[in-house]
Amino acid sequence: MAGKTVPLSVRVSDDDAEFLAGLEISGATTPSEKLRAVLANERTRWERAQDPAEAAEFIRDLLRPAQRRVRRLEADAHKSSDAVLKLYERLPELTATAFAGPAGDADGKTLAAFEARLLDQVFALLQEILELGLLSQSRCYDPQAIASRLSPVLELVELMRISRERRKGAL
Repeated sequence: MAGKTVPLSVRVSDDDAEFLAGLEISGATTPSEKLRAVLANERTRWERAQDPAEAAEFIRDLLRPAQRRVRRLEADAHKSSDAVLKLYERLPELTATAFAGPAGDADGKTLAAFEARLLDQVFALLQEILELGLLSQSRCYDPQAIASRLSPVLELVELMRISRERRKGAL
């Protein structure tokens, strides 16, 4: 039944009680009101996380303070990094997809579609980072940041190419 309340009794540490007393939540003044508001906020957050688009927005919100701090530091240092920018752009969507998991029942098609979405996002990020390596001096804090990490990736790509050619030749 909606609207029915259940009385709860909780014990919290002195630190948590002090935190709760100092917590400012619009419309909540008593500890009970504040706890109800915290629970409502957490429920909303959990429900949002089940939908990949909502979860991505939630993760963007979580990352926003760190991203602002990085931008301030970049401005102070007169430096910027396209790699860091691309990570902040792509990470919310990738993380949200992983967090939300497969949609619907976990059958082979659903799992394959989930895997495909994750791989599409991973490879889009990988492609964007690799594109930064096309420049002799990448637009990163360290101009060699991409180039210095390309060797093992290029070696793997070459090994994959050789393996694919061998499989074609075996057919």
